[in-house]
Amino acid sequence: MNSGDKFAQLRNRAEDILKMTSNSTVFDNNIDLFRLLHELDTYRIELELQNEDLQTTNTELNTLQDKLKQEISVHFRHFDIAPIGYVTLNESHNIVEINQTLCAELKLDKDAFYGRPFNDFIFSEDQDEFYFSCKKLADSKTQQTCELRLYSVDTSPLWVKLNCSPEMSDSGLRVHIAISDISDLKDMEKRLKLDASVLNECAEMIVVTDAKGRITRVNKAFTKVTGYTEEEVLGKNPNILHTEKMDKSLNDSKWDAIHKHHSWQGEIWNKRKNGEIYPEWVSLTAVKNTGDTITHYISVSSDITQRKKDADHIHFMAYYDTLTGLPNRILLQDRLKQALAQSNRNHQHGAVFILDIDHFKVVNDSLGHLVGDELLKIIAKRLIACIREEDTISRMGGDEFVVLLADLGEDKRNAISHATNVADKIIQKISEPMTINDNNLQITVSIGIAMFPDDTDNITELVKLADNAMYKVKKLGRNNYKFVTPSLQKEADKRLNVQHGLREALKESQFRLYYQPQVNFKTHAISGVEALIRWEKPHNGLVYPDDFIKISEETGLIIPIGTWVLEEACRTIGAWNKLPYPPSPYLSVNMSVRQFQQKNFISEISRVMLKNGVQPQQLELELTESVLIHDLEDSKRKLFELKEMGVRLAIDDFGTGYSSLQYLKNLPIDVLKIDQFFINDLTMGGNDEAIVQTIITLAKNLNLWVIAEGVVSKKQHDYLKSIGCDSYQGYYYSKPVPGDELLGLIENNSPRPKKGSNLIG
Repeated sequence: MNSGDKFAQLRNRAEDILKMTSNSTVFDNNIDLFRLLHELDTYRIELELQNEDLQTTNTELNTLQDKLKQEISVHFRHFDIAPIGYVTLNESHNIVEINQTLCAELKLDKDAFYGRPFNDFIFSEDQDEFYFSCKKLADSKTQQTCELRLYSVDTSPLWVKLNCSPEMSDSGLRVHIAISDISDLKDMEKRLKLDASVLNECAEMIVVTDAKGRITRVNKAFTKVTGYTEEEVLGKNPNILHTEKMDKSLNDSKWDAIHKHHSWQGEIWNKRKNGEIYPEWVSLTAVKNTGDTITHYISVSSDITQRKKDADHIHFMAYYDTLTGLPNRILLQDRLKQALAQSNRNHQHGAVFILDIDHFKVVNDSLGHLVGDELLKIIAKRLIACIREEDTISRMGGDEFVVLLADLGEDKRNAISHATNVADKIIQKISEPMTINDNNLQITVSIGIAMFPDDTDNITELVKLADNAMYKVKKLGRNNYKFVTPSLQKEADKRLNVQHGLREALKESQFRLYYQPQVNFKTHAISGVEALIRWEKPHNGLVYPDDFIKISEETGLIIPIGTWVLEEACRTIGAWNKLPYPPSPYLSVNMSVRQFQQKNFISEISRVMLKNGVQPQQLELELTESVLIHDLEDSKRKLFELKEMGVRLAIDDFGTGYSSLQYLKNLPIDVLKIDQFFINDLTMGGNDEAIVQTIITLAKNLNLWVIAEGVVSKKQHDYLKSIGCDSYQGYYYSKPVPGDELLGLIENNSPRPKKGSNLIG
């Protein structure tokens, strides 16, 4: 109802009142009536004015509302596109508001956040950080900051900084959080820490100075090497480390290089805090700013004391023998080259001696390697005493030495005379008695001498000729010297031809295995077979082991040759096993020292046996006594491994070498083979019968099987049988035969077993 209608109602009511009263009463109240009408009229006007004000106010309110809506829209648009993330949490830390920036960083839509705990998006290791920050915020009602990592299913952890502000509302405490991405800052911080760590933990000494050369920073390596603490050197010049050894010209050239090239490298001598002088390798660099002005100098250096010692040691190891301190083969080659060149220029004669200690192996084997090494040192000192200062003595290896006598004059006779005098002096000096570890020894040497340039002016040939001459002395009785003769060259050529021929034989499969039966004295059956190698040279027939085995050992070819023998022998056993009635004897294979010393020896035996289907008891390995005395512990380990596998083990040529009862007692040996050296004169009286009888008795007491080698006559056979020898091999029964003939011998010797039986044992 508007004010006009209200006024009309009031007027009608007034008129009704007037009609109900008398005229006198109306008159009497006329004044009041007119006053009432006036007030009503006034009230109407006021109401109309108020209505106009209300309409104006309503219009203004509508305008303000439209403006506010626009401002709120702009605010929310700015909120969403702000460069940092914003999120609002309720009192339970659930998300009630989030901007688009944070959603984009976590690669999720807004709907994925609303109502979820903020902790769901905090990296698990950092949730405690957020918890304690919120606790402080709730307690203090003041802004809190923390750093942590946020992530989502689709994102990797992102380092952020949270600025958390509290706000109290009707629904409780709200937390407004501004979130800044600090990943780059964290990476930079990590790199700076790493750089600082590298600087401080670097093994090289690092010194940083300002442009005036005052030290501003040193690392731990500097303090460790020099002995100065960082506090002691800050602000000082690095020349506090310099010594009198610092050459002025070197220092000047260093700074010249810095000024020209902004860097310098070189070796200097510095002094530690305790006064000790040490060598140092330095890299010095000038650091410039963008204005091309030097701001700092950085020195990176190393204490090269140990490096110099190592270099000296390496030089010594490269050119000198570690045991005797004499020049080695490499340095000898260099000096021989110089001596031959000078000989050609000045027409001077010279001589090369090859010396070999007689019976050195006996000393080494019987008294031990320590005594042998001490003997070599004494020999070296005695040799030095026999020559001039300008001459050279070299140890080639083992017990072999070389003497180089240069500048013996232009007259050949005088040169030979001088060489002869030196050889006589060496033989006399070396043969003087010596005592090593309470062992009294008297040693002799064999010397081969080659003259240059008459015999040859080639280094290799010179040494070879002298070596051949020395071997000739050995054959003639030792403890002497001999000059080169033409016939020795022929022997050298023969050895070289054999060496080349062996390589060709391996390549062209020229080796063959022959087999010699071993016969049991009691049963007369062939209980074993020894595999013996032959070299079938095209157009030259068979070559026997005595003509090439020694050379193959010296050249290292014995290893591939031995491997071939093992492979071929196991192939033979494998072929036997496939026969309807497999032969029962075991097959015996000789092992060389070098072959036995291979690190993979055991695994190689296993591999070859497995490959060919060989049972362990079908294979016997023959080892010489020399195999056992090289690294006894390693030999013992290998032998026990072989024994555990089930392989038979035999000692070949027993009685001709070391013949120690210790290894017979402690090692898992099955068989002793008496060398044919003792069998040859067995029935002619003398000591051989006693030696053979002793060996057999010893073997019986140790439960060892005894085989006699080289039995060629009935007398030898009968005697060995009478004294209890277990079995024999030799021409008396059969010479070594090819594999096909061997099967015939075995078949004629033994009754055919029933199919499926096993006579191998």
